Amino acid sequence: METKRMELKESGVVFNEELHQYLLDGKELSGITGMIQRQLFPDEFEGVPEEMMMAAAEYGTDVHASIEDFDKHWINDGTQEVADYIEICKEHGLVHECSEYCVTDGKNWASMIDKVYRFDDTTFDIGDIKTYGTMTSDKLEKARWQLSIYAYLFELQNKKAKIGRLFIIHLRNKLKKDGTFDHIKDVIFVNRIPSDVCKELMDCDLRGEQFNNPYSIPENIRNQESEIRELIQTKNKVEERLSVLKSNILSEMEMLDVRSWFTDTMRLTRKLPGTRSSFDLQAFKKTHPDIDFEPYMKTSKVAGSLVISI
Repeated sequence: METKRMELKESGVVFNEELHQYLLDGKELSGITGMIQRQLFPDEFEGVPEEMMMAAAEYGTDVHASIEDFDKHWINDGTQEVADYIEICKEHGLVHECSEYCVTDGKNWASMIDKVYRFDDTTFDIGDIKTYGTMTSDKLEKARWQLSIYAYLFELQNKKAKIGRLFIIHLRNKLKKDGTFDHIKDVIFVNRIPSDVCKELMDCDLRGEQFNNPYSIPENIRNQESEIRELIQTKNKVEERLSVLKSNILSEMEMLDVRSWFTDTMRLTRKLPGTRSSFDLQAFKKTHPDIDFEPYMKTSKVAGSLVISI
């Protein structure tokens, strides 16, 4: 049976851009960004000068407007940010459905989604444009909450719709004091937070309670962050230096046609170039679909591990 192409439902919410106010049937609804700020990231802007925040907000507004002009009216203002956005859309197959799409639960909450992209008749992707200079872990986590709540409200408002990918479109091209440009063009996909967890956050805020974030890092782990970062950076520098030394030694051994060198505490052995063969199981399965491979498959347990990114 052929799937009918669904059209998105309008929220009925009136948005006052000047006051940043959402109204539904005369009732003012709460925005999502402010709620996330007070519940999960209350100290994000602590110590940041107001003029710096205003300049960042103005730049972000300008980039949003330029991209919206392109998506809605095919107007390319020639900025690097729009050029980067066009390239990102091509690379990731983003088909623009609408911009600044308002979603609501119809009772308490409303917010504007930066970008909605159509994947198929009933599936949509949601993107949020960010123009930060640095994408910190807190900013990334805040965006993940924001996008996850948008997805929850989107599916609530459009009953037959499904949300596919959630991602940040990170764009920036700001002139620095040294005359170079702080140029960023990136897409960061985020994992969706379950809708029941998002709803609990919103309900806690309505009740005036502090939400217990199940994804928050324990304080004792957070306190080790600077040490972990320092150790990883040291490890990277050591490995880079060791790689240079090994390359130089190997070149000299090859030049002198030496296979090994010894010292009192070290042995250097040169491995000769060669070839390595491996069995392509997937290709063999495809060529011989009639063979049952299960009796020959060996299963072994793999221990859990931790990946740290800085």
